[in-house]
Amino acid sequence: MARASLFIITFCVALVSSAASTRVSLAGSDWSIKNGADLQAVGTVPGTIHTILFSAKLIDEPYWRFHDTDLRYLVNQSWTFTKSFSLQSQFLDSTQFILHFDQIDTVSNITLNNCNLGQTNSMFFAYEFNVPRTCLQTENTLHIEFTSPILYAKQQSIAYNKTVYPLCPNAAQHGECHVQFIRKEPCSFSWDWVTSLL
Repeated sequence: MARASLFIITFCVALVSSAASTRVSLAGSDWSIKNGADLQAVGTVPGTIHTILFSAKLIDEPYWRFHDTDLRYLVNQSWTFTKSFSLQSQFLDSTQFILHFDQIDTVSNITLNNCNLGQTNSMFFAYEFNVPRTCLQTENTLHIEFTSPILYAKQQSIAYNKTVYPLCPNAAQHGECHVQFIRKEPCSFSWDWVTSLL
């Protein structure tokens, strides 16, 4: 049996100030996710779309039988993760602020209090964004807009305009095409980890 794993593993994130390297973790259970008007939930980060929606009882167990394939539509959509958090005045007295991601998967746009901090396009290394003091307040909202990795890889392949093999995984793997056009673990697009029974 061949399976595809398309979970979007989100991130571990913290805000760091220059004052004695004070660190505010933004991990926790009060992140909201949405994909427009259809699906929304509150869940825990680090986490995935699937773990959050499963915990909210909005989808079935993703690893049971063929549910990973049945739930493929989730990763063909873009998702927004939002977190509201407070900062104390002594933290805001610092002169330098960094938003640090241990990992973020994969293509995203980062906005803090309407300040666009930057983009990500690889899940293989940490990201840090300098945060201007003018972008921080006592009460803050962080938005992370994730682009579908499937659609992003397809768009990159079209833009490249040359054939790069393999075009797609074997049909028996129920995977997705164009993995070579995104910096994301290949098993997110297709994997075949069970020996075939003959």
